[in-house]
Amino acid sequence: MLKIRESKSLLDHEKATPEFRKKMEMFVECLTKSCWLMTISNPTVVLNFYVVGQKFDAIKDRFVSFSTQEIVEATDDAPVGYVRLVAWPCLQLENEGYLTKGEVVVVSDTNIN
Repeated sequence: MLKIRESKSLLDHEKATPEFRKKMEMFVECLTKSCWLMTISNPTVVLNFYVVGQKFDAIKDRFVSFSTQEIVEATDDAPVGYVRLVAWPCLQLENEGYLTKGEVVVVSDTNIN
């Protein structure tokens, strides 16, 4: 039988101060409002996370390469020159241009730094 354990939120934590609770409440409220406004705008504003496994050259107009201190090794899903991870999504208009470039980790065979 599957046991469901009770989860506790950060707001219920014994060390959560009233000030912390208030700030978290304000954060969630602002986040919810922003998501709602992105959804109802025309055209819709989209957070683009869906580029893992794509060739970086094909998406470099909407993303920049995020540098790492270590070499990012190739895998079957992401050979050299392909996106391995989205560090920050691209903020774009649905089926149109972008508002802010995102950042991605690209598989490389050399150290960038």
